[in-house]
Amino acid sequence: MPSSPPVLSPPLSSPSRDNSPVTGSTDSSTQLSKRSFEVLSHALELESSRKKCKTDRPTAPFRHAARWVGRAIDPFVRLRDAFHVGAAFDAAEAEADEGETVSVPNDELVRSMTDKDRQLHRSVYQRTKSLVPNFCLILEGLAESAPGSQDTLLGTMTSITKQCRSDDIGTLKAIGLDIIENHGLLADEEVSWAKKKGSFKKNKSTRGFNDNIFGRLLCPHKYSQLYSQDPDGFCTKVLESDNDIIIQASDLPAFLYDCEYDASAIDRGLLRGPIVVQVYKGIFMSPSSVNLKDGDSNAKGRSSHGQLHGLSRATPHTIAYACMMARYFCSSLTSWREQDGKFSLHHFYYYVVALFEMDAESSWAVDTLDWWDRQVFGKGPRKFENSLMQAEQAADINSDFNALIAQRIARRANDDRS
Repeated sequence: MPSSPPVLSPPLSSPSRDNSPVTGSTDSSTQLSKRSFEVLSHALELESSRKKCKTDRPTAPFRHAARWVGRAIDPFVRLRDAFHVGAAFDAAEAEADEGETVSVPNDELVRSMTDKDRQLHRSVYQRTKSLVPNFCLILEGLAESAPGSQDTLLGTMTSITKQCRSDDIGTLKAIGLDIIENHGLLADEEVSWAKKKGSFKKNKSTRGFNDNIFGRLLCPHKYSQLYSQDPDGFCTKVLESDNDIIIQASDLPAFLYDCEYDASAIDRGLLRGPIVVQVYKGIFMSPSSVNLKDGDSNAKGRSSHGQLHGLSRATPHTIAYACMMARYFCSSLTSWREQDGKFSLHHFYYYVVALFEMDAESSWAVDTLDWWDRQVFGKGPRKFENSLMQAEQAADINSDFNALIAQRIARRANDDRS
């Protein structure tokens, strides 16, 4: 398996002699400075040896981007692999004739992946490189001026994404039990909670299915009625890996819901659970925003992760991240692991994303994102949807707008028949 990404295309021409910053704005004809690549490479060497740069960190834009990748793009894909796959497809597309279907590149790593994994890695590549101006040109310049530095840069960014996850675990360690206390308890659980809260804080291993309150939250919602009949017995069966109850990532936990389970409409109330909303606020808005009114922005202190990265609407990936972190917090795992028994946090994250992306235009997906926007940001329906509705209502039945829509529908129907 190759250790570093292939050279990105188009190739970088000989560097200019100016000293403009590596990430400065350039057009396609502007050449990046060889000196700036050397400075960046030197900074990477210093950071890898845990030494401090004497000047402002040349790696700052990449560190800033990395802090967003795990939270809002993908917390599991290694950036080295994503950029390797993305560069391989970029090279294949550059070599293909116009209109020609691009085949899977003849690359060991790319060929070893399923189609779904290739698509995932390409998506992470495209979204990540958009976070830093000239990202691909910078990687090319590093490859030419200091071979191996591009690999070091992407490895450093991946390490930062993992550190950010640890930081968020630390945030939930401070506020998570208060979130459960204020937003996750039943009335008859309050006395028991008051007695056990101290032990939950001192020893995380007492959570999960070792406790009936956390067990209820983690129980697949389809089993919630069964759980209520015998909480102790249910938790015992889970802990003993009883074959009658196998909990997997595709089983949607009760804490994701805000209502009773409806087998005929499984998505009713799904991803509207108050615990997840508060976890989302704690991570993306600020810990001080937890427990405030929906959409209130009176939190004080330094800028939140959402503000620093321009987050103004909830996204499938940020929601999935909050769900994953809430699931980890409620579990008995004392340190981060992707696997909790047979339940995979890795798979759970992608299942939540898929709830939106498999049918992005469904009423559930649209309504759920709008609902999240109201809860977290205090915003109404998304501007595009609003504008489209208003345009449709204002347009006369015989207008060009409606005629155009009718033509599109007719063309699609003809294409489907042919």
